[in-house]
Amino acid sequence: MLAEGKPLGSAVGLSLLIGVSFMLYFLGGRRLLQKIGFGFLFQPVGGGSKRTVVAKVVQGEDAVADPVVADIKDINEGVVAFQRQLTILTPQAFLTPAIVAINLIVFTIMIAAGVHIMSPKIVDLLAWGANYAPKTTGGEWWRLVTSNYLHIGVIHIVFNMWVFWSAGRFVERLLGNLGFFLVYSFSGVVGGFATVLWNPGVVSAGASGAIFGVYGCLLAFLALGRGSIPLPVLKALGNNAIFFVVVNVLYGLGNENVDMAAHLGGLAAGFVSGLVLRTPLDSSASKNRGRRNLLVGITGVLAISAGMALTGNRYADIQEELRQFGGTEETVMDTFNETIQKVRTGSMSDDAFASILREEIIAPWDAALSEFESDTGGKLQKLSERNSELHGKLVKYMHLRLEAFQLMLEAVEEDDQEKAKRANAKLLDSQAIVESLRKGRN
Repeated sequence: MLAEGKPLGSAVGLSLLIGVSFMLYFLGGRRLLQKIGFGFLFQPVGGGSKRTVVAKVVQGEDAVADPVVADIKDINEGVVAFQRQLTILTPQAFLTPAIVAINLIVFTIMIAAGVHIMSPKIVDLLAWGANYAPKTTGGEWWRLVTSNYLHIGVIHIVFNMWVFWSAGRFVERLLGNLGFFLVYSFSGVVGGFATVLWNPGVVSAGASGAIFGVYGCLLAFLALGRGSIPLPVLKALGNNAIFFVVVNVLYGLGNENVDMAAHLGGLAAGFVSGLVLRTPLDSSASKNRGRRNLLVGITGVLAISAGMALTGNRYADIQEELRQFGGTEETVMDTFNETIQKVRTGSMSDDAFASILREEIIAPWDAALSEFESDTGGKLQKLSERNSELHGKLVKYMHLRLEAFQLMLEAVEEDDQEKAKRANAKLLDSQAIVESLRKGRN
């Protein structure tokens, strides 16, 4: 899951990760990927004609090693029997392709609607249902679900759907269709809550919180299912899951655009769900699944209800106030720049300049500033740390501009060059704040 709609840095890292993985696949094949833990799909040992030599120790004074040929077919049969049992328990793993299809359809519709294919704007992400603490906890709880089917650029969705497809079908057969749906949905929502609590000032989207839940559930299942899963399958899946979690956690720690809160929250939710849903893969598994699914469902509802109670109306948003001030700012600055250009070319008198400064620049700016401070004053305690810092910078910027306009008016009326210099200095200071805010968004 990516945070705050700044996917460019993440896109580069994700591109490299995908590129290296595919390079390893095409150069070394699946066996090489499985050796390093990136062969997500477990492949049955094939052939049956391959043989291995095992030394048989013969007791005695002249004991020698008597080679005994052991057929790998025995290993194959155990794996095949295991896979056959999974197919009996869950005949169709239809949810995994359905979830992938939904994500791809949503992304395609977004692009067709004009959203940028590589770097969507924050306003677009919010419009399509991204998770943002002030909006989510302000009553738009559906964002905890919709954000799991929304992605920040084509590279983001390609990587997420790849790793999900790799493990999803197998985990779905382990848990059953309903159990898998509960794990995926619960992990995604818990990941969203983790983002709200940890990073309330960011806009986040992506399926990776739910995907981490799938891998967390797999880890729990593998940790408790050693006796019911053939060793080759257990080893391959364990390596894959551990590799996925470790690589993504390390990558996330080094990239501020990755929403690690959602990853870790989803991982924890999936692991706990896996501990509950884990059941021996025998004829009794189908009967046990119903009770365990019910337990996870009830636990999920209680956890989500508690999260809503704890975070409801906890965070405030100042976006509407910013949009209102932004409209005034644009009009005022256009008038100011046009007027300054006329003054420089000598096509406007000082009296006309002073009149415009007083009536069309200072008056509307002062009124908009007072309204902004009044409207946001009651929200300061509920602003996230990032939004609180943003509010402080914006208010400082607004006051500097107002002071510059007032000094400029006094300089014109009093023909005071010193005040004109001070006005220009304040304009430069205000512009520096604008530049720092722009860098913070990139």
